[in-house]
Amino acid sequence: MLRVKAVVFTAVVVTIALVFFPLWLGVTITVLAGAFGLSVAVLGAAVAVDPTAGVVSLRLGLLFQRIRLTDITAVIVDKAKVSIGRASGGEISFYAWRQGRLDALLGLPVVASDVGHAISRAATAAQSSGTAGAPRRIDSGRTSERTRSRLATAMLAGAGALAIAGSLLVRVHWHNPALTVISVVIALVMGIAGLLYLLVALWILLTGRAPRFSESA
Repeated sequence: MLRVKAVVFTAVVVTIALVFFPLWLGVTITVLAGAFGLSVAVLGAAVAVDPTAGVVSLRLGLLFQRIRLTDITAVIVDKAKVSIGRASGGEISFYAWRQGRLDALLGLPVVASDVGHAISRAATAAQSSGTAGAPRRIDSGRTSERTRSRLATAMLAGAGALAIAGSLLVRVHWHNPALTVISVVIALVMGIAGLLYLLVALWILLTGRAPRFSESA
């Protein structure tokens, strides 16, 4: 189902890009969206807990994230959503669809509660034994976390700026009233989303970190 959604989403994005944006921008968006959508369609998504290496790995297409088990402070399951709190103050969330009748027919085998419990058990064991990698509180670790945080904030701000710039490039003048309305809606959505991204990036910059969990894994 994830692969099907990736193909459909990519097709929609490519269509919008080629119709409502200038050719140079539309082609750029098409290439990027096509690469991401194709990677998700081919590779899918996966969550892997490796107690030996002391990490939990998250993958979505070509995107990859590794979290040290000793850095996990909380694991919360909310229906199909699994949220992982980290010692650095950040949070990573993903969806693992529950097994139901319709899900079983569609072949969705992952259960969010099972994934969350597996991560929580591995994190608790790693933190209790102290065998999963180097200690959490070291200067180089803090420096690495700060570097990644600054990079993530800069990327978020960049995404917001690009979204706002893209909203200004949307072609809003059409002979067809329906296309005009659609183009205006697309421009408004992109502009509002870009503004929200910028505000979130500014909030992280001013506060120094994202909200953190207070519960233990």
